[in-house]
Amino acid sequence: MGRRALHAVTIAIAVLLTVGAAGWPASTATGQTSLVLAFVPSQDSQRVLETGNILARMIEVATGYRVRAEVPTSYVATVEAMCAGRVDIAFLAPFAYVLANQKCGADVRLVSVRANLPFYKSQILYKADLNIKDLNDLRGKRFAFVTPASASGYLFPAALLKKRGIDPDRFFSQVLYAGGHDRVVLAIYTGSVDAGATFGDEVFSDGRTTVIRQYPDVNAKVKVLMYTDPIPNDTVSFRRDLPDEVKEKTTKALFRIAETAPGKESLDRLYQIQGFADFYALTTTYKQGNLKNFDQYFQPIRDAAKFLGLNLEELLRR
Repeated sequence: MGRRALHAVTIAIAVLLTVGAAGWPASTATGQTSLVLAFVPSQDSQRVLETGNILARMIEVATGYRVRAEVPTSYVATVEAMCAGRVDIAFLAPFAYVLANQKCGADVRLVSVRANLPFYKSQILYKADLNIKDLNDLRGKRFAFVTPASASGYLFPAALLKKRGIDPDRFFSQVLYAGGHDRVVLAIYTGSVDAGATFGDEVFSDGRTTVIRQYPDVNAKVKVLMYTDPIPNDTVSFRRDLPDEVKEKTTKALFRIAETAPGKESLDRLYQIQGFADFYALTTTYKQGNLKNFDQYFQPIRDAAKFLGLNLEELLRR
């Protein structure tokens, strides 16, 4: 989407929301609260920023706050920016949330929903012409993860490999971190690596969709070998010391935005998000009745990190 198209879409959305076409009123801008809204670079950063700008305008119209979108250079950079007070709200990947929560008490208020589920999986992909049948066929091959701070792009696939007795540094001839799910897929597609890990499951989620517009034959040339255990979905998290009123107003606004046609379109384009669940929805709709608080939902990520012997603080310093 070009700048002119982005500007036109933003104006159209603002007009729709302001006149109540979406079924709920817009707030009057006060100029008293300015927020920085960050998005992790899990796919093409420019595309994420363009769509993030549209979502920021929607939040502005709904809350009256001034909202600026940005895409830091990495997952860890997003965490560090939030902990330094430079980011107020972030669409954090689950592992990035766990890091931010441990480092500076990031407050999760929403979890993304896809295919009516608040969790997803990771997948091991390989180049189709290699005729891979199982993990053992990847011995000596080149392998790409996303980033050490990605649950689906590193943590859960690395745990899967360890459960199978595989040490990536010894098993593969080369291990690299591509920096984004789309980059992992492209690396496999172009033959830069032989295999890799991205988000993906049997029902809805698939990292290959991040490049399918540019490479329509990607599903034929990049195949799925296996899937990991379920992973809690990505979050909308807030800086700990942001006023509760701001957190609650923004959370309610995002709920309403996700129910509008332009909101659905933007969230789908952003990270294939179909809606949000709050803590109440997790314990009722999704039957997570054993949860004492929202943060506890992300304990499987901490357990996987412990299984791998990872030090979360060291990951933040990488």
